[in-house]
Amino acid sequence: AQQRWVEGAITLCLQWVTQNADAHGQAKKNGPLLWFVIFAFIGFVYALIRLVTIEYTSSILVSAGVFKATTYNDWVRKPLAPLIEAAFDTLLWLRGGHSP
Repeated sequence: AQQRWVEGAITLCLQWVTQNADAHGQAKKNGPLLWFVIFAFIGFVYALIRLVTIEYTSSILVSAGVFKATTYNDWVRKPLAPLIEAAFDTLLWLRGGHSP
């Protein structure tokens, strides 16, 4: 039963992507939202691969040239550093300290 459900879901997804779903025009109405979700997922996978495979010292925005390194540090890193440290300390406190 599970395999039949997955096959049906994949078939329906392909019909929606190609806008051939018989849902009284819903495929064309919801098409942009579907493509947004697909691109967001691809972006998430890219970010995850980038996070796991390479050690970066700067943001992708700096690498792409959107920000200069000093501007990024002043606008993003410095204001977020206390919040990240507080969140880390809170999680560490909730967990009960470091691992032995």
